[in-house]
Amino acid sequence: MIKRICAPMCVTYLSAALLLAVTLPVQAAESSLCEARGYTVGFFNGVWNTTRQAINRRNFLEEMLGSEYDGEPIEYENFYNTTGEENGATMAQDIAEVFIQRADEIDSSGELARRFEYLWDAASDPRRPLWARLVDVLKVPIAMAETIYTAISTKLVAGFARMLSNPPTEMDYAEHRLLVDKLTTEGQKILLVAHSQGNLFMNPAYDYAKTKLTTDSVATVHIAPASMTVRGPHLLADIDLVINGLRAFGWSAVPGINLALPSSGIDKSGHTLDGTYLDDSRPGRMHVRQMADQGLASLVTPPASGNRGFFTTMLTWDGVGDVDLHTTEPEGTYVNYANRTGEVGALDVDNTVANGPEHYYASCNPAQLKEGIYRFGINNYRNATGRKATMQVTLAQGGQPVTRVVDVGPERGPMGNSSPIEVMAVNLVKDANGKLVTTVQ
Repeated sequence: MIKRICAPMCVTYLSAALLLAVTLPVQAAESSLCEARGYTVGFFNGVWNTTRQAINRRNFLEEMLGSEYDGEPIEYENFYNTTGEENGATMAQDIAEVFIQRADEIDSSGELARRFEYLWDAASDPRRPLWARLVDVLKVPIAMAETIYTAISTKLVAGFARMLSNPPTEMDYAEHRLLVDKLTTEGQKILLVAHSQGNLFMNPAYDYAKTKLTTDSVATVHIAPASMTVRGPHLLADIDLVINGLRAFGWSAVPGINLALPSSGIDKSGHTLDGTYLDDSRPGRMHVRQMADQGLASLVTPPASGNRGFFTTMLTWDGVGDVDLHTTEPEGTYVNYANRTGEVGALDVDNTVANGPEHYYASCNPAQLKEGIYRFGINNYRNATGRKATMQVTLAQGGQPVTRVVDVGPERGPMGNSSPIEVMAVNLVKDANGKLVTTVQ
């Protein structure tokens, strides 16, 4: 890798610091601390789920699907979307976020905006139903007019929602993309499962994964989708009052009902994951299991460009340019593009053109791991001024990934190699019982 150009640099933190402590129940005598490559089931939670609640719901999936499929291990990841309660806001923010996402999903082509003047004319005639007026004005089939009607209705609600709320949607999207980068880099087969609002996050994550893969290595299962569109099989119960209530914005506002369930006092809304769709006394659970098994069976192993690690650090950025990931290991070994192998781990993926990723992994061999502080920073080496970089640390044996977003600042070239801006650090120690405790700071 050839490096040129240098200039001053500054980095501004755009997200609040996050601290995560995870105790890993692993004895240092084991020969490897990481699972072999296999499957990852990623779960996207619905509205009003705290981190703990999202993990609990993911655990319901894990209990149902088990720890292996076709002789290969299954791991589970939370693709968490932040609830208003955990973001210093009210639960109303989560509802606002749903409508904002639906509006963006509906009008991604921009056609609605281009035809706004015609829609305004149609909407201003009170003598006929709106959808019927759209058929005449736009010369489109009735089904398409209904979709446009849904778009108009949803956008009106979304406009109101934006005045009331500023949910952390973009940060959640960034975290999800980086987790996809990690899984595709490390050669995992990926099954994405979403419930309720989680489907509005899963769709863009799936679309992003497809751009990273040349193989059929990602599939989806949509449960009670709050989205208009799906990327795979879905399940929607006739008794789901929450999702079917969205049909107030048009019959095509959500996918069709394809599951008849008897009502139950366990979940009167007919909507919750564990109370309705995974209730073992009704057939929803069987259908979810069938969809998941079909998804797992369809996946092929993608080529891996990076190694699995006891912990890994991923770096991406939002455009062209060369941003470098720098690691300082506990005993002072410096790992970057010029010295890609350290005492503990290595930079095994290096991108010099655009977007990333760059990938550092710590060894899975307990004899090679070193206790102490691992420091991770970035250097805008070339042509990335104005970009935002996203860094994420994930742990091989569990725990919510830790993600931060920073401004990469102006170019520094090789002058930045000796003083990268620190973004986060990992503290690795053994407790009194010899178990490894990892803290991301």
